This record gives sequence, C-alpha cells and structure tokens, in this order.
Amino acid sequence: MIGGIFAFLVIRYFYFQNPLVFGATAPLFCKERTDGRIICLDSAVDHYVLLDFWGSWCGPCRSANQIYALMYDRYQNASFKEAKGIRFISVALEKNRNNALLAIRQDGLHWPDQIIQEEMLDSELAKLYNIKRLPASFLIGPGGRIILSDPDIKELDDYLAHNLLKN
Repeated sequence: MIGGIFAFLVIRYFYFQNPLVFGATAPLFCKERTDGRIICLDSAVDHYVLLDFWGSWCGPCRSANQIYALMYDRYQNASFKEAKGIRFISVALEKNRNNALLAIRQDGLHWPDQIIQEEMLDSELAKLYNIKRLPASFLIGPGGRIILSDPDIKELDDYLAHNLLKN
C-alpha cells in the first residue's frame, strides 16, 4: 500500500515536471497572432521573451495576467545588460476563441503577440512546451535558452530589474 502511494507520487511528480529548465533550448515555433500576423520565436533572438501559457477559464492565470500587464508597461521600452529589450508572447489555451479575446481585453493584455490555441492542453504549442497545467511560463534569453521556468511574479520581476541596463 505505501509502496503504491510512493510510486504514484513519484510518477505524478515527474509527469508534471517540465523538462524545459534553465539552459535548455526553447523550442522554436511560428504561429498566427490574434491580428492575423505571424509571430516566430526566433524573431526575438536579441531580446528576452516572456512566453506565458494561460486560459480565460483559469483563475490564477487571470490574476497573473493583470500583473503581467503592469510588468509590460514597466519593461516594454527597457534595455537590459544582455538583451536589447523584452517581448511578451501570450498563448491562450482555450476551447473557445471568443472567451480568450474577451479575457485579453478585460485583463489589459495590450502587447501584440497574442496567440490562441483552441485545443487547450492538446494544442501544438502546449505539447511542444510540455504544458500539463496552467499557468505556465518561461523567460527565454537572447540566443533562445530558457533562463527561468515557471517563475513566480517576484522572481521574474527581480530577474528583470537586476538585469536592467543602468544609465
């Protein structure tokens, strides 16, 4: 009985553990944004990229969205020691595109790189990034390497603030 519980916990831990950790190469993709334009991850090679997976139906995601909107305002024109700037790419994992569009407006997600994947966790990007739960995010550095995997808001803000280029 105890062995079975232990095995369950170990399997569960590794199932939810994302293999994309510090130093891993971020998988490349090109996807259509909500405005119909194509965004390719490798187009931001000299920037930090905050890649955020969320859903309109996910309470913690919606709370984080509002904080990300404030962070975007703070860092959108910033220069960093190792990067020319930062780009935010949001990926809504949904069943209904209209729900995501409404949440984008309500949460003030005013950066242009908004992607909606209507297959939720079975979508191409969710599988590419091994997303098994939401919210999930990555800070990708210049050159396409993962710097932070699932950082909390404070960890992300501390990292970016520490790496600001001071005049």
